[in-house]
Amino acid sequence: MLRGVKAAGTAALLMGCAEAQAPAGVPNVVIVTLESTRTDVVGAYGGGSVSRPEVPVTPAIDALAESATLYGNAFSVTSWTLSAHASLFTGLYPTAHQTDGPRDRLDDSYPTLAEALASRGFATAGVVSGPYLRHLHGLSQGFDQWVDGISAPIDPLAHDDVTNPEMLAALEHWLDARDPARPFLLFAYFWDPHFDFRPPPPYDEMFVGDADEPMDAGSFDTNPAIHPYMAREHLDWIQAQYLGEVRWTDEHLGRLFAALRERGLWDDTLVILTADHGEEFFDHGEKGHKKNLHVETVHIPLIVKYPGQQEGLRDDRLVSLVDVAPTVLDVAGFEPDFPVQGRSLRAPPSPGRAIFFDLLATRYTRQDAGAVAEQVQRWRAVQDTEHKLIRRGQGDAIEREELYATGSDPGEREDLARGSPERLSRLRVLLGSHLDESARIAADYRRGGEVELGPEEHEQLRALGYLGP
Repeated sequence: MLRGVKAAGTAALLMGCAEAQAPAGVPNVVIVTLESTRTDVVGAYGGGSVSRPEVPVTPAIDALAESATLYGNAFSVTSWTLSAHASLFTGLYPTAHQTDGPRDRLDDSYPTLAEALASRGFATAGVVSGPYLRHLHGLSQGFDQWVDGISAPIDPLAHDDVTNPEMLAALEHWLDARDPARPFLLFAYFWDPHFDFRPPPPYDEMFVGDADEPMDAGSFDTNPAIHPYMAREHLDWIQAQYLGEVRWTDEHLGRLFAALRERGLWDDTLVILTADHGEEFFDHGEKGHKKNLHVETVHIPLIVKYPGQQEGLRDDRLVSLVDVAPTVLDVAGFEPDFPVQGRSLRAPPSPGRAIFFDLLATRYTRQDAGAVAEQVQRWRAVQDTEHKLIRRGQGDAIEREELYATGSDPGEREDLARGSPERLSRLRVLLGSHLDESARIAADYRRGGEVELGPEEHEQLRALGYLGP
């Protein structure tokens, strides 16, 4: 039956979305995701620069929050881009949508938010600037237009890419060329906060402290000079460059929001701003992302301006990236006609709710003879309002479990696993039930499997550290 729903939606698209009429009064929808953006750099979350606290890092995001709802306990489903966006579009956790490997694609059998809106008469467009959202990974399903040629195709441009101006130009062009008679879904993915952190002037100096010392921070993910025991003044300088990238991106967000206002679209549009994951600077001994499921790489900003909203609100319930799709459908007045594991953010809070995380992490190490050894770790986690269980292992074998009291230890510093068997057992049961549910959902769809990467795509992902050294 589920595949039948998918087939019907696809048929509607093939006949032409203009034939499907959206009900009168449905809002436009704008969804923006930011690459590698931690909550503790966002002013609206109380974050900012330690070295330059007087200089705001995210003034445009902070201004958005003044007339929107800020979700203080929002989390991704993983710590990397492809899998997170597949959850954003399907409302499913990674184990259910089966898109978790570095060469994977979301299979066409899965219904998506864009398909659901397109079949109801929405114009749909996506503008993206990172390699994992190129069409070959399957995330463009249901979009009338998908602009994915902004990101640079090959190394070394993969690390040095500057995409924000082209993103803004493409988004404004689409807003001007769209059919004004149809409601729309506009999705934008801003890539520039991804390492390497090389913001253009003046953002490269904006957050540098007096004691910070520049260094060659190229190839951030694989550079051996960037390690947990490096000089503090060098690490602070790298983090200042990261803040510069975020501020550079925030500048373009402000211009996008202004463009919506100038065209008379702001007030009645549902605007959702979030991130695919965070970024680690050795908080738990690692750098970058896609290494673990600790808070610094999964706690994300989520700010929602509902149509007509003018007052800033804060909601600290536990929410997940899988909640975005059902929220959009709810605000648009539609019920999901496909399975989702998220719930609308407009639904009453569920005090006993738990959210889940999944990561397939691949580590590469060079051997003495120059060969590259590959090690694959499976990370899973479950978090409720009080505790978080993180589990890692090889395949089905569990190598380590960690337990954190997130209410009193939000930075996940003290592992309580040995002294809390009852709490550990309760979270194990929740995680097991979730995996069973995800397996049942996945059984009704096909796994997308690995894409055929061309030389340029393969080289870009390799240069970014996803496919080994």
